[in-house]
Amino acid sequence: MPACPRPGVYVPRQTHDCDAAVLVRRHLPGFVARLEEVGHALPEFVRKELEGFAGCGDFERGFVRTACRTCGDELRVPFACKNRGCCPSCMGRRMAEGAALLVDHVLPAVHYRQWVLSFQGPLAVRLGYDQALLAKVAESLAQAVMRDMRRSVKERHSLASVAPLHAGVFTAVQRFRSDLGLYVHLHCLVTDGAYAEGIADVRFLPAATPTAERMQVVLAQVHEAIAPAAEVDDPGVDLDPALAACVQLALAGPHLAPPPEPATRPPLTVSAFGLQLHAATTVDGRDRKQLERICRYMLRPPFAHDAVQALPDGRVRVHFKAPWRSGAAHADMSPHKFLARLCGLVPPPGFHMTRYFGVFANRHHLRARIIPPAVVLVPEQQLALRLADDDDDDAPVSSPTPSRIGWAKLLARVFALDVTICRKCGGRIRVLEVVDDPDDIVRLLHGARAPPRLHPPAQVLLFPG
Repeated sequence: MPACPRPGVYVPRQTHDCDAAVLVRRHLPGFVARLEEVGHALPEFVRKELEGFAGCGDFERGFVRTACRTCGDELRVPFACKNRGCCPSCMGRRMAEGAALLVDHVLPAVHYRQWVLSFQGPLAVRLGYDQALLAKVAESLAQAVMRDMRRSVKERHSLASVAPLHAGVFTAVQRFRSDLGLYVHLHCLVTDGAYAEGIADVRFLPAATPTAERMQVVLAQVHEAIAPAAEVDDPGVDLDPALAACVQLALAGPHLAPPPEPATRPPLTVSAFGLQLHAATTVDGRDRKQLERICRYMLRPPFAHDAVQALPDGRVRVHFKAPWRSGAAHADMSPHKFLARLCGLVPPPGFHMTRYFGVFANRHHLRARIIPPAVVLVPEQQLALRLADDDDDDAPVSSPTPSRIGWAKLLARVFALDVTICRKCGGRIRVLEVVDDPDDIVRLLHGARAPPRLHPPAQVLLFPG
């Protein structure tokens, strides 16, 4: 990390500079050269993702200068890559922001149950690139679970029909497993019940705890909906040869041997038709903090900063979040295999990683009546960095339904850290400038005179020397 150019200027630690980013910077050129030797080239979206991750948080690629209005203490914030495939920092921001927006503007205060659908065999890999099949799986699962919720509510509350009942499903698609192998599975946050639509009001009716028989019915309905497309030998997915080679390299190895089956199956877990369904996790929507935590879990990045380690022998070790049933707590691999796995984690353009069904869908007629009421924040409540001469008193109020959350406000919400307050004197922080010119970056980081600019082609020096 570049040193502070002078006393009194604070440069924060490069939180993005984890072992994974260092490994990508070090081995990506050789990995690309190896692919080119066999006549392949990484797809543009994968190459940009890896190159962006390698430079994420690098001060030499640009930063924002901020300073305290009172004491002048300076803070520098580097630019982020804003990728959505493998960067733990940027995906962590997406996770925190997505969970906050869900809790504040989408999910009402009712009971929820998490349903997790996973796949056995090659279908878990094929779904990573077959967009049509992935959409079919997500829709069929949501429809089957909502159908089960409505029937359960009808029987439990002795209703005459399921017609006035409406459930909701939020689905997050995850592409990874603990060892960073490509493994697509779906996490669904489902209303543990259904809304009964009346003439004057809408009330929530809880459902009974699902049974193994009911979950088997859900799996059967999902299998019936996707079987015609899933059983096709040639799905017609136009997979780039280089990407296919990366997926094959990532999947090769003895670690793919399935762990032994446990003596007792976890509660509310059923398997059939090559599918596995788990529905034991519940959360009370009135506990908004716990609801936000489970949303973060569904939207989490593939790995944390400290999960990837470079070993002295040149290999890469990936630590698991929790030990496997076989007892394995980490996976060791070559740097090229590690990069191949990162390639498989990058979703192709146009792949939707979150989906909404039922009452959570934008066009559902009950959505406006059940979502949390909008809260309009006054400017003094918004923790957002402003330009040097901005006057907070004249700033407009925020939108009641925002699509993004400011960086400063997000840090205050997740880490209880107010970066708009000076760490030394408690004064207000203001933005001085955005530094993206290479000469200015060198001058500010290293305290030296910037190198002279090259003259444009065909420019004539009238006064040389």
